[in-house]
Amino acid sequence: MSSTDSLYRQILGKDFDLLGRELQIFHSMTGRVNLAGKCEVKAPHTAIGRLIGLLFALPKATAETDFRFELEADARQETWRRHYPSRMMVSRMRVRSGTLVERLGPVDLHFKLRAGNGRLTMLLQGMTVCGIPCPRFLIPSVLAEETASPGKLHFNVAAHLPLVGVLAEYRGYLQIEREEITT
Repeated sequence: MSSTDSLYRQILGKDFDLLGRELQIFHSMTGRVNLAGKCEVKAPHTAIGRLIGLLFALPKATAETDFRFELEADARQETWRRHYPSRMMVSRMRVRSGTLVERLGPVDLHFKLRAGNGRLTMLLQGMTVCGIPCPRFLIPSVLAEETASPGKLHFNVAAHLPLVGVLAEYRGYLQIEREEITT
């Protein structure tokens, strides 16, 4: 691995080539990039879930709507700004001990990445709050996957917490410009 490789290539190594073409393009982008797409969001059903959503700027419920995504990336870290209709969610990614660590406010989510059949799957392995490891029963179950179709990166993310239920569920796509796709 090169120190100039993207975070995802650093973690996945040769398995990076198992990702769909649009995923490879997206996860190789550097600098500042703005992308547009569509998304729909399901919000928490419980008061505790809504409070957690508010604390971490998780997206509010919306039917399919326009969606804007800002990426700022280099070989050390990535900042993702997801612009939903009523809220912006910001997270920062870094590589730590072969895992992808996504920081959302005071929370670090530690993901193992898996590539296969053109798909990227992110498996939550652990979580810390203000640097303190969370007990397993407080860690949400997370489904996070990406797939590709011509000119699009599709995402599907769902986070549920035991006894609380849905924290956030969102799915949609980002348009990957055809001019950026080379053979």
